[in-house]
Amino acid sequence: MIQKEAFRCKQITEKLLDFSRMGDPERQNTDLHELVAGVIEMIRHLGKYQDKNVVLRETGPVIAEICPQEIKQVVLNLITNGLDSIEPGGTVTISMAVKGSEARLVVADDGCGMTADVMKHLFEPFFTRRRGGQGTGLGLSISFRIVEEHLGQIVAESDGPGKGSIFTVSLPLRHSSLRQRQREPVAA
Repeated sequence: MIQKEAFRCKQITEKLLDFSRMGDPERQNTDLHELVAGVIEMIRHLGKYQDKNVVLRETGPVIAEICPQEIKQVVLNLITNGLDSIEPGGTVTISMAVKGSEARLVVADDGCGMTADVMKHLFEPFFTRRRGGQGTGLGLSISFRIVEEHLGQIVAESDGPGKGSIFTVSLPLRHSSLRQRQREPVAA
């Protein structure tokens, strides 16, 4: 597991170094439920989250054409952000479903919540409001870019301070057919 995650971190570092290059990473049909379960299993081994709860709602397979390593980074960022925002005994809940031609991944927490001002700047590079002054402010901006490169979107919601947060990631189930539609000329 450590070797597999070290290789994933190497790929993430390469992605950071190549941040300005627009590329089309290799995509493959991937079960998002299985991918999220793997991320949660890795997080369970981190001591600082032992007194916090992570719940993965059971669903059938949700298959999307994605770059698994990149989406794994998005999921890891969202779950750890949620865990960092909750008190001991708090919960981060992850669910997913197919909605039309999209896969939807929802990460909700019962943590500190966000103000409207924080949500306005949330996906900007180097913006952070992590408790304890930790964090670089890159996790959500990188996640935003990865989801955007997958022709998806990521949306944050919160009813305010102390009321938790919800992050919804929408990804097209099929990447190539979507890209083809975008390239077709529009008839007048």
